[in-house]
Amino acid sequence: MNGKMVFSMGVLLFLTSLASNAAAGDATGRVVELWPGQVPDEVRSMGAEKVVMSPVLDRKQVDVTESTRMATNVSQPTLTIYPPQQDTRTGTAILICPGGGYWNLYWQLEGEEVARWLNSLGVTGIILKYRVPRQPEEPKAEPARRPLQDAQRAVSLVRSRSQEWGIDPQRIGMVGFSAGGHLALATATRYSC
Repeated sequence: MNGKMVFSMGVLLFLTSLASNAAAGDATGRVVELWPGQVPDEVRSMGAEKVVMSPVLDRKQVDVTESTRMATNVSQPTLTIYPPQQDTRTGTAILICPGGGYWNLYWQLEGEEVARWLNSLGVTGIILKYRVPRQPEEPKAEPARRPLQDAQRAVSLVRSRSQEWGIDPQRIGMVGFSAGGHLALATATRYSC
C-alpha cells in the first residue's frame, strides 16, 4: 500500500470511529472570544459571518458524502469549549482545527462531531474558529498569517485558563483536518512567528 492509501484509510477509520462512538450530548458549547478588543491584522470587512452547507459529493470524490455545516467569513475568532461529563473527566483537552482549505471551516463534521467523540473519552474538546477565508495579500507558500495568529493565541489562552476550565496544562493537544491539520502543524513548528 502506498502512503496516500494508508493515510486515507486511517482518516476513514477515524471518521467511522467518530460516528460510532460519538456520545449524545449538548450540540452547543461555551463560546469564548479569542482576542480581547481589536483582532490583530483584521483591516477589512469580509461581510457577515455565516453558516453554509457543504455540497453533496459522490463516493468517487470523498468518503463522507452527506452535506455538513460550514462556517465562513470568520473575522471574530472564538473557542467553543465542550467539557465531558464531570465523572469522566481526565483533565486532558484537545484543540480542534476544522479543515476547509482556509476558505471555510467544516464546523459540524470536523468540529462538533470530534468534540463529542473526545467527550466520550473523558477529554475536553475545544473547537478553534479561526479566521477564514484566507486574505489575498497573504503569501501562498507560507501558513496563512491570521489563522496562525489565532491558533497560537488559542494555545496560550487554553493554557492560561486551564485551571478555570478543569484542564491539566501539561495535557493539552491539538488535532486538525486538512487545512486545520496544516494549521496545527504550523502552530507546533512556527512558534517564533
